[in-house]
Amino acid sequence: MQTAVMVGEKPKVASRIAQALGDYSVEENRGVKNYVLEKDGKKIIIAPAVGHIFNLEEQEEGWDYPVFEVQWEPIFENEDGADYVKKYYNNLRDQLDKADEYINACDFDLEGSVIGANVIKQLANADEDRIKRMKFSTLTPDDLNEAFDNMGEFDKGMTEAGLTRHVLDFYYGVNVSRALMQAVRENDRYKTLSTGRVQGPALKMLADKERSIIEFEPDPYWEIFLHHSEFRAKFQDPDSEQDKPDRIWEEEVADGIFNEVQSEKKAEVSNIKVNNYKHNPPIPFNLTGLQSEASSQFNINPKTTQSIAQTLYENGLISYPRTESQKLPKKLGYKSLLKKLKGQENYEGLAQKVLDKDDIYPRQGKKEDDAHPAIYPTGESPGSLSKKERKVYDLIVKRFLAVFGDAAKRQSLTLTLDVRGYEFNAKSKVTKERNWFNLYDPYVNVEEAELPGVEEGEVLDIEEFELADKETKPPRRYSQSSIVNELEKRELGTKATRAQIVDRLYDREYIEGDPIEVTDLGLAIVETLEDHSPAVVSEELTREFEEKMEAIREEENSREGVIKEAKEELSETLGKFKEKEKEIGRELVETIDQERKRKRQLGPCDQCEDGTLRMIKSSGSRFVGCSNYPDCENSFPLPNNGDISKTDEICEECNTPKIQVYREKSSNYKMCIDPDCPTKDDW
Repeated sequence: MQTAVMVGEKPKVASRIAQALGDYSVEENRGVKNYVLEKDGKKIIIAPAVGHIFNLEEQEEGWDYPVFEVQWEPIFENEDGADYVKKYYNNLRDQLDKADEYINACDFDLEGSVIGANVIKQLANADEDRIKRMKFSTLTPDDLNEAFDNMGEFDKGMTEAGLTRHVLDFYYGVNVSRALMQAVRENDRYKTLSTGRVQGPALKMLADKERSIIEFEPDPYWEIFLHHSEFRAKFQDPDSEQDKPDRIWEEEVADGIFNEVQSEKKAEVSNIKVNNYKHNPPIPFNLTGLQSEASSQFNINPKTTQSIAQTLYENGLISYPRTESQKLPKKLGYKSLLKKLKGQENYEGLAQKVLDKDDIYPRQGKKEDDAHPAIYPTGESPGSLSKKERKVYDLIVKRFLAVFGDAAKRQSLTLTLDVRGYEFNAKSKVTKERNWFNLYDPYVNVEEAELPGVEEGEVLDIEEFELADKETKPPRRYSQSSIVNELEKRELGTKATRAQIVDRLYDREYIEGDPIEVTDLGLAIVETLEDHSPAVVSEELTREFEEKMEAIREEENSREGVIKEAKEELSETLGKFKEKEKEIGRELVETIDQERKRKRQLGPCDQCEDGTLRMIKSSGSRFVGCSNYPDCENSFPLPNNGDISKTDEICEECNTPKIQVYREKSSNYKMCIDPDCPTKDDW
């Protein structure tokens, strides 16, 4: 009997595949559970990986750059905290030794292809014609059995594209990051800096926004409001050539109009404009759409949403989340899924509403993903979920239901009031028929504001007029969610990596807060790269490589050709960088020192005239002290454990600065620095 060894991406996934395929036994080896069964006249051994078993490392040690000679090595040999991978590596090697045939059953995307192919090729040196590929979008028994029964050949294009991505990311990430740190070291400083093929353009996008905010100069304008007992109307200039006819750009004009109307107590309804319109149902979630909505509804950041969605997928509750698609193909079996959801107490009534429709067909988005459909619930019972998991699951289920709903019917009304020949508009929007809103509650976010029933020619009482002086506002900063959306729009990065890239920018202290503010260090990194290595922050070059990797996936380009081109591009860029290394380092060190000083300073000292309270580390302890020490001995202790950052907040009780304390194994917390503050009485 022939033996086929199947590689599952994670232990939980391997277990679910075994449960789907039939009766199995568990054979433990080196502390790892393997699942053994017979199917179609073959012995099947399902052995788990734990994500990537191998990663890229340079062939020779050193800190010089550029480095292009790389090789795949077991991750536990070169990564701290990866010792747990060793037993899975050894077990996979043992199981693959028994194989006549190999099956990659990792997630069907570039990363899954690389994980499975690397295991099979590195440990078994298997020929491609002996490798099969399972392709599935959910971990439900039906999908897994169908994937097993219809296995494809080795997915060469996807694997080659994935391997190319890893090499390019290594080349750009390691070499340019090393160049930045070497420049700083040349000036007797050490600071962990990094950039990358997508990280560079992402940071430049944020820096461009930050610079536009810094350079923004506000323009003054004025608005005039009419206050009625039930609504407020705003002055409109029908002859204005501006796109904001409710704004008056000259103070003298605003004062003149206001002086003319302010004593009036009556206004005539000169026009009533009614517009009935449809509000279409939402489109299905892809990963970015889910991340955006979870941020809006629950304030969950994109990285956390992605992690939660992955857990729901591994538990068989939703389809594969790392998808670009906004489409739900008919082959999913809409009615079957809806009937399964009807069996869940929370969705019984909502699912029945959809099933009662004559035409059960979802509204579709434009984006497609040839590997996976949009995210949808499988209908499997969720069982026990954490609070955040329950929220995200509920959001996914209700979005799935809502896409089948009928368009909501809405009405907008514009009421025009005449005061001495001047027009004031009041607007309202109301829902006449909720339809899909009922399926998506409580996640519907629409304006509801109703005006009183009036007729044209009717005269209304005015309470007062208001003249408001305002200024134009700078561009809005990106949020964590909107920058992920923007990266997708500009086709930078992948659905799986965009949230991680943003997270890395936080880790490197290039950005802070949400909405995102770029630090001086982040701006300095971008300016340095723009001056000396513009290709590293070029969206066009990054997008060009993405297109070439897509061509590799379609087997219309080669890994070797794309990598050769990247080497040539980087060699030229890094050669120019090296010529000015010392000068570049001086610029960066100045900013690094300023940023460190800024992060340590908490605010003015109230015990002396011009002192500043600073966080200080000395002889293994840390505390807050005054910059005028020893003339001023004002000081406060700091917690011994956890990372600390300033908050720019002041305690209302003791008037000392507040700090944020981050702890690995327990809850983060915020506190003022005065140990005797009344807020700490119950500590």
